[in-house]
Amino acid sequence: MATSNTSQSGGLGVGLPAALDRAESHSWEYGHTCVALEGQPRETWTDETGRQSLTVFDVTEHTVVLRVRTPVGRESFYGMADQDYEAARESFADDGWTLAQSHAGR
Repeated sequence: MATSNTSQSGGLGVGLPAALDRAESHSWEYGHTCVALEGQPRETWTDETGRQSLTVFDVTEHTVVLRVRTPVGRESFYGMADQDYEAARESFADDGWTLAQSHAGR
């Protein structure tokens, strides 16, 4: 059975930056394939505990894929327009997230 980390309110789930409510859930297989074949890592964020991470990958000129890793290693993938991501990331710190790594090339 496929499950989603998307909450009823339309966000990505409890504890994740609320500003990412425009992201669309991808299956694990599709998200993993996009990241493996086309993805260029842009940056990685961690929550206030440092146990959960969100890595952003550029997959096309105008699209990013977000990979969320839980403390136990589960991965969920989401896609969104680059423009929407750039607008959303400004509020991550307000939600308790810290930029852990900015990858070269951006």
